[in-house]
Amino acid sequence: MKKTYKIYRILNNNAVVSRDEKGQEIIIVGMGIGFHTRTGYYVEPEKVSSVYILQGKENCSRFRALINEIPFDCIEISGKIIDEAKKRLDKDLNDNLIIALADHVNFAVDQAKKGIRIPHLLSEEIGRFYKDEFQVGVTAVDMINKEYNITLPRSEAASIAFHLINAESGGNADETTSIIVGTEKILQIIGSSLKLKLQEGSLNYLRLVTHTKYFLKRVLAKEKKTELDLLKSIRMDELDEQYIKISACLDEIAGYLRSTYDYEISEDERFYMLIHILRVMQTD
Repeated sequence: MKKTYKIYRILNNNAVVSRDEKGQEIIIVGMGIGFHTRTGYYVEPEKVSSVYILQGKENCSRFRALINEIPFDCIEISGKIIDEAKKRLDKDLNDNLIIALADHVNFAVDQAKKGIRIPHLLSEEIGRFYKDEFQVGVTAVDMINKEYNITLPRSEAASIAFHLINAESGGNADETTSIIVGTEKILQIIGSSLKLKLQEGSLNYLRLVTHTKYFLKRVLAKEKKTELDLLKSIRMDELDEQYIKISACLDEIAGYLRSTYDYEISEDERFYMLIHILRVMQTD
């Protein structure tokens, strides 16, 4: 039996406000869902395409305004993109993603129709560090191009991926940008300092990238993480030539973190980064 929703407010022909089992306000979207009905009536289940539980009054207000400002098809295809992302990424995505994504899709489509192309400045980095999100972005671009009979550039996949990454981390675009830029810088330091050509397809490289992203997330949150068990289980001769080179590399990374994020890397954080660098060096 399909779930039914009582209408508390009609936003427009394609969106109404209802409540869930906990009494929390939700917005139900579907073609014609608010047409020829009134408050107190129930939504026909077959008309429901998406249900959104938005966090905070401000986001609820923004979404209500968005529904009346942009075409319904933009909201509908954005919902389909989010469904595709949830299926393929298997990650929790902030419900407020629909606001940013629908607004972006509407803008991108409008610019494409005018022949205007705006590249994403972090397109290359997003494609390298967030491969899964980027591939969802590629699929999303294909969906949008087919829906509107336009040709969005490849960089648009990065723009959509950026919104997905934000939704994974709680919706902070500045934090996401800092993590992407910081990861790129740290990998550059490792490559140049140790004269390594990093093999981007290797498992150890992917582990290093993943560790660096999560490490920078802690840096931005000013959190310290101890790896005492790791420190106890692994020892390295401080006079070893390889250790000396990696130590100099870590000093350079520490300097970057200090000047950019006002963060002092701890000894155990240095050591954990050292292990990942060692693995990459063994691969390369």
